Amino acid sequence: MTSTVPELRLILATRTASLPAELSRTGFVPMNGERAVRAFESAGVWFGPRRDLEEMEEYRQIIPYIVLRKGSQLVRYTRTSAGGEARLHGRMSIGLGGHVDLADAVSRGGRIDLLATLERAAERELVEELGGAACEDRRWIGLLVDNDSAVGRVHVGLIGLWNMPALPGAVAAEDSIGEVAAQSVTELAADAERLETWSAMLLPWLKVAIGGELADSAGQVNEQMGLIR
Repeated sequence: MTSTVPELRLILATRTASLPAELSRTGFVPMNGERAVRAFESAGVWFGPRRDLEEMEEYRQIIPYIVLRKGSQLVRYTRTSAGGEARLHGRMSIGLGGHVDLADAVSRGGRIDLLATLERAAERELVEELGGAACEDRRWIGLLVDNDSAVGRVHVGLIGLWNMPALPGAVAAEDSIGEVAAQSVTELAADAERLETWSAMLLPWLKVAIGGELADSAGQVNEQMGLIR
């Protein structure tokens, strides 16, 4: 007999109120991977039902969001109507990523290895969305929050900046991924109204970072661009 019980998808989340105070405001907070993991571990992490977490603002779903860099350019793609989220159809993105599933969990000595788990989830998403691609100089660079929408308030982005020496030669593995190309920050900024929210929030900081400024200048950029509220 066929079961009518819907599939229960478990995803990684953390307690909103226990995250660092600077994450209470919309914006990008620069930090390396070790500091980000400590922040999540201090706040507490658990795998919970996605269908419930989508409505629970007391928790934030952790989303590894990888920005791919090709020299001084950023890799961007378009989201097609084949994607599951209508709000993103036709949008451009400079970030690849998604939820951390229970299957991504890496345990050592009976405890979850959170950094390895996040890296595994990011690798999986890259394979699913681009068919896999060789990347170098993989760095976690900070956390991103958007408190200005109901969707944003239940997510926190762990932002990675990875270098991709060459664009993938094959068509993207997922139908939801459209054209893939490399563009300068200036070119992307000229078409900023098409960028999805997180990509638009990150673009001013990435312009500074790729220009050689220190990562700590992100706070100044956020203030100038009105990204911290």
